[in-house]
Amino acid sequence: MKNLIYILLLFISACTEDIELNLKHTDPRLVVEGFITTDTATHYVRLSKSGDFFANEQMPAVRHAKVSINDGHYTYELIESESLPGLYLTFDNFFGVTGRTYKLKIENVDINDDGVYETYTAQSYLNPVTKVDSIKLEYEDNWDLWKVLLYAMEPGGDTTDYYMFSLIVNDTLYTDQLTEVTVADDRFIDGNYAKGVWVHSFYINNDEYDIYPGDTITLKMSGITSEFYNYVIALQEETGTNIPLFSGPPANLPGNISNGALGYFTCYSNSYGSTIHTGDKTDIQ
Repeated sequence: MKNLIYILLLFISACTEDIELNLKHTDPRLVVEGFITTDTATHYVRLSKSGDFFANEQMPAVRHAKVSINDGHYTYELIESESLPGLYLTFDNFFGVTGRTYKLKIENVDINDDGVYETYTAQSYLNPVTKVDSIKLEYEDNWDLWKVLLYAMEPGGDTTDYYMFSLIVNDTLYTDQLTEVTVADDRFIDGNYAKGVWVHSFYINNDEYDIYPGDTITLKMSGITSEFYNYVIALQEETGTNIPLFSGPPANLPGNISNGALGYFTCYSNSYGSTIHTGDKTDIQ
């Protein structure tokens, strides 16, 4: 055993050679971020350019593009924000309608600066989502966290349903990145009542709390497409902690934008449930 430990230490200590990564310059590509939901609000499409891996700067916004969305009935022209370049906005009373396919079109952009305008497209179907009856918080002592439990009827049917769960604390979106949401399909509850299904969590780290007694906790349940479900899974795997020896090199995620662009345009419906956090760790439902 001592000899084995010695050999391992020798091997580890010997692996100290500096390696310089020669990552070549890559041509810029359009990066798209866009969402249409059933909420009545200002929706947006964000356009920017990709950059080199070690570029220590914010990626440049794509300005003066022509951005439109068609739902099969109307075509909506988005207006670029005056204060946030590259952010293209709908009117503030816009909302998506379930059962419609929304088609995004981006024109009047020249990403590679060759003097020729390019056109990019994407589309997404807007799935319905079941109604959230209620949510509850339950303390989990083993992991020192609060579980967010869902109560809702899963509609079932011949197709698989996909869901995304986000959290809002008071009026602030707690899960403001796709790496922080949870996604799931209905394979385990298809057509049955979700009676206290654990769908998200609030963690307690080093006595630093994310929520406090009296806070209003809101769960947003979204009905998403299978394609977007797979995109979020791939994103979370790519940005998560991997063992370098057994994981592949990082790569751009496959999105749904045409013409070699990066990013994603998707549609989903939302349902909400709220509760007041009591802070009572013995209140087990």
